[in-house]
Amino acid sequence: AAACLRRARGAAGGAIPFLRCEIPHRAPRATPRRVPRRFAAMPEASSQGRRHDHHHHVWDGAEDLDGTGHYVALGLDAGRRAFVTQDDVRSAFRKLARTHHPDKGGDAALFARIRLAYDVLIDAERRETYDAWQSQVEFRNDLKGVKPRYNGGEDLMLDEFEKNIRSAAKSRPKKHRENGLFDGDAGVVEDGSESDDSEEHVVRIDPMTQLVVLCEVCGRPSTCECWTCGAKICSFCTLKRHWKGKFGLHWPMVDAPGSMVEQLGRKEMEKKRIEDAKRYELEDPNFRSDFELKQVREFKDVAYELIQNLGPKAKVTYDLRLAKYYMWSQTESQVFFALYIPTGYHDKEIIFEASPGEILIQPENSPPIVNRLFEYGVAHDRPIETRRSHDHRVFTAVIPKHDVGEKWKRLFRGDPDGARCIEPVYTLSEDSANVVMEIELPFWIDSGDVRVQFTRHDMQVHVRNELTLHKTFWRNAEEERRNPEEYDVIDVTQSMWSLDDDVNDEDEKCKCLMINLVKPPLTTDEIKWKKGVRNDNLNAARHGNRAQKGFRFFVDDEDEFNLEDLLQALCFLDSGVTFSPKKP
Repeated sequence: AAACLRRARGAAGGAIPFLRCEIPHRAPRATPRRVPRRFAAMPEASSQGRRHDHHHHVWDGAEDLDGTGHYVALGLDAGRRAFVTQDDVRSAFRKLARTHHPDKGGDAALFARIRLAYDVLIDAERRETYDAWQSQVEFRNDLKGVKPRYNGGEDLMLDEFEKNIRSAAKSRPKKHRENGLFDGDAGVVEDGSESDDSEEHVVRIDPMTQLVVLCEVCGRPSTCECWTCGAKICSFCTLKRHWKGKFGLHWPMVDAPGSMVEQLGRKEMEKKRIEDAKRYELEDPNFRSDFELKQVREFKDVAYELIQNLGPKAKVTYDLRLAKYYMWSQTESQVFFALYIPTGYHDKEIIFEASPGEILIQPENSPPIVNRLFEYGVAHDRPIETRRSHDHRVFTAVIPKHDVGEKWKRLFRGDPDGARCIEPVYTLSEDSANVVMEIELPFWIDSGDVRVQFTRHDMQVHVRNELTLHKTFWRNAEEERRNPEEYDVIDVTQSMWSLDDDVNDEDEKCKCLMINLVKPPLTTDEIKWKKGVRNDNLNAARHGNRAQKGFRFFVDDEDEFNLEDLLQALCFLDSGVTFSPKKP
């Protein structure tokens, strides 16, 4: 199948070089034995970089593994390569040329190797690159048999080849399309038979006599060229680093005509999809997209599961699968509660019942979305004000505090401190390598009062008589599904915490609990194919919005239904100030 591929080069309208060669049929070779973990377990090599034993091995064809082959070819001391000057290289080459030059009766292949070594070492830039990267087997692309040819992708290359060559054919005048690849009105198809005369431009394709330019990195058919070093690469390897000649390890830079148009087209399609969804909502308040219908099913499954398994204990149980639908904030005298109701419909009522110690919110013909016990007291002499949107999907409540000025640590009984509050009890800073959490504590707290526990999925912080936190890490579902055993959000062994003396904003003594969550090293795929960009919460695309990326590090802090803006508005109307959390 690979023999059917061809390489077309040149600008549109220009001549396209076309080479014809016979490709003999060969029986498939046995699959070479691979060396695990990026060639880490390499056999011992001689000074020439070859492994010698009595049995055939894939490393028999590997040369110059230690990066000294060019020095050895010229007879120079590879161990003192740093002291080898250009004069030494030039003198060694002239000495060998007198003996091995083909005009002197020498072997042409041997002299070609000597000439290549001279060309590399005499050029300061190429020599520096050779010394730095030749021994790095991971980035070597000339190890035949050791790095097996990758399978797949031929269909993609065929499509790209056909598109390029037909585009060039249409741009040429008809009088210049009489021979070569093009044949005027009566074309020739793949097998050489005559084609339908209705097609104006038909490409000559003889699968058995086409020359294929292969990718210098992986061996697939090449489709583009790296502008930095001129290496012929394929579409897959545009996301993988390579080096060539005097150019050290670098990311490929290729010409991608039409890519900007494609990206703009995708944005326009996404914009149109959002506009269509809004139009459908105006026409039918009960309209649900496929994603929203999925949310409805998930909500019902979780709600019925908790009712069946926990019974009355569900009122004092914090479950993030239901807690993600609400958020809250507070002022000196009131608590503001915002709720997204996935099963809310325009023609269905919302049941709301509240007492000084309990609250129930349940859509008609649906399980309750909130049926919890308050952690703190609610005022008896003032009413709870409620509002709901026209489609009954968004619900807000203003809950008066029993003790004005009291600061609520949690909304419902059984919740961790600060759970689902827009103003957390900590400050968080995050970059590509670390996540740092800082918590202000009273000055009398010492290290014996603090317990911090890290796991692969979450983190628990307990400060005696002061604070209880339980935070769940955001996880990339696709990466975890692909490699569940090795996928980690933090490096548990490297993460740590400390308790230090500090001074707060009021210039009072306090303690600062600092927790440093260390992210694991970049994976092989992130280095090779993602240009060193992590597949973490900072770079993940949000559903329904391709332009916006990023999630908060803790799932507990995520605002999936845009409730924070409502709460900020309610707080500002009540007290004239509000806390504004940083968007992901």
